Amino acid sequence: MTKDMKSYIYKVLIVLAVVSSIPLLIVSAYNINLFLTKTVELINSKNENELTRTGALMERTLQQIIDFTNSITVDSRFANIRSDYEQWKALGDISNLIYANPYVTEILYYNANENILLISNFGIERDPSNSSIPWIASVASGMSLYGIEIVEGKSKQGTHVASIVQRLPSSRGEQNFFIYNVNLDKIYASFLQELNVNAELYNYYLTDAGGKIMFHREPQKFGMNLSDIERDPKTIQMNDYKLNAFNWRLISEVNTKQLYGDVAKLKNTLIIVVAAVVVFMLVLILIGFRELYKPFHRIVLRVNENEELLRKTLLHRLLMGQIGINPDIERLTKTYARSHLVTIIKTLPSLDEIGHDPAHMRRSVVEGLDGAFRYEMFEESNETYILLFQLEHEDVNRFTTDLLLSFKEDLLERLEISIGGIHPLRDLHKSYLEAMYAYNVGRIFTLDSKLYCYNKLPMDYHHTAVETPAVEEMELAIKQQNERIFTNALNALFSEQITVVAYNLNFYTVISLFLRMYGQNSLAFLDELNKLIAEKGNMNVTAVKQFLFSKFHNFREYAVDTKDYTRKIDDFIAERYMDNFSLDEMADYIGISKQHLINVCKKSYNRTPIEYLNEYRVEKAKHLLSNTSTKIAEIGLKTGFNSNSYFARVFKQYTGITPSEYKELRVNRNT
Repeated sequence: MTKDMKSYIYKVLIVLAVVSSIPLLIVSAYNINLFLTKTVELINSKNENELTRTGALMERTLQQIIDFTNSITVDSRFANIRSDYEQWKALGDISNLIYANPYVTEILYYNANENILLISNFGIERDPSNSSIPWIASVASGMSLYGIEIVEGKSKQGTHVASIVQRLPSSRGEQNFFIYNVNLDKIYASFLQELNVNAELYNYYLTDAGGKIMFHREPQKFGMNLSDIERDPKTIQMNDYKLNAFNWRLISEVNTKQLYGDVAKLKNTLIIVVAAVVVFMLVLILIGFRELYKPFHRIVLRVNENEELLRKTLLHRLLMGQIGINPDIERLTKTYARSHLVTIIKTLPSLDEIGHDPAHMRRSVVEGLDGAFRYEMFEESNETYILLFQLEHEDVNRFTTDLLLSFKEDLLERLEISIGGIHPLRDLHKSYLEAMYAYNVGRIFTLDSKLYCYNKLPMDYHHTAVETPAVEEMELAIKQQNERIFTNALNALFSEQITVVAYNLNFYTVISLFLRMYGQNSLAFLDELNKLIAEKGNMNVTAVKQFLFSKFHNFREYAVDTKDYTRKIDDFIAERYMDNFSLDEMADYIGISKQHLINVCKKSYNRTPIEYLNEYRVEKAKHLLSNTSTKIAEIGLKTGFNSNSYFARVFKQYTGITPSEYKELRVNRNT
């Protein structure tokens, strides 16, 4: 085992050890957190149990008070009291009863008919409005027999009391009432004072059923409603216990922020420590994995580099026409756009040769293109670049405008740009040939413009095109290898009597024809033409005509049978019948002129190309109408008709019935 292998194994073991420790750390943190959570739950349970226990004791005490008052209320001694003697005797009995319950501090007897009060351990009060219960008359007036009212108030000694009012039965039709003052301070001291010993944590107090505070350790809150007291629900946890005897509620408030402050701090500290340790270990793991991945990373980099090199190599070979579309190219270019265009950019030296830096020029070109286009760059030399652009549209003029705007003005002065046509990836070589054509032919004319396009050379920027019908005759003569017609067309195009402008336009048009017919051999043709121009100039009529005539017999291989043209026509229509295309596109695909295309169709099919195309589309539509449930409008679009009315008109022209009638007829036959 080598030293490097041992080192790698040690690294693997260290990384595995660190990775395995993270789950243990997380489990430990989880267990500690669970313990803290259970501790909080235990404290909450204790608080709830304390509230329940205290509430139950208070409920029993208050019920005893109610039972005590009920026993006095039904006592016959107090049923009918009228004379002074009866009143004083009743007063003595009441004073003796005051000691029967420790929480009842005062008992009062009220006679509503005479409006007098008998007050235990005090005497007779003839004016109740001056007593500790000035409200008795208003409360008593609305009470029913054996009814109970509980009124909160204060005694003359300043203690807080809850007055229990009960109406007594009477055989004489009198309205007599007992009032029992329950000492709330004593109830608080007996049950709640010890619970409220830590004022920052706990607060126990009493409210009635409606939420009005009956007793609170803070006197200023007596009589307030719970809803009026501001408290933070995130900090204060509230619970209550219903006291049925008085229809009150025992309220407990627990300050959880104070109560669980230390637990929360410990929990937060634990989280921070665990997080810090986990992050530290993850960093170690990442560093470890990075070390472990280095050998594989180098392999991946090599694979990616090889993949990129393969992609660029295949694209370059496809561009040069050395290969066609294959599975490797399809796999490596599956994210490419639908339309592509080849552009050749040649950087020109500046007037100051000392400051000419090809590398700087290349960077300037790349800076202008980056962000504005999706492209691939192939460097042919230090000063010439072939660029493959991916386009989302099929508009050469729009592309040309965008390309010019991407470069700074001073950079444009030092660039010579030649633009090919827009084609799909499988026809990339066509765009390259068109760019090379623009590059070579544009340099022949050597005008001031440095922007060349295969269908718009510099001369087109300055002159209006001249119609040259003799060019079509020349192409037909080459196809048919008719030397007489070719010679006549050549003499007509390059007559010594035509103007210089017409001569140049004819020269450009004929070169375009020869380049298209030469196809992949067009560059060799251009090289020969450039040599001719360099030696004798393009205005030497005799030399130009001799040169072009010398190429006439090179095209014997193009004099193919009409069957080859019809096969190409059928292939083109089968592939493109769903699209809207022009006759120029069909003619370019087949490699003949538009007029020649029309002649071939008339000779082979006895129809024009449009008639033959419409007949093909109708047959496809008939198949879809017979064998699918697709809507008629969709069938029209699928078969290349751009409107329903045009589809119906053409269909009826070829079949005698409309598409809907044809579909109904097929359905009836099938049933």
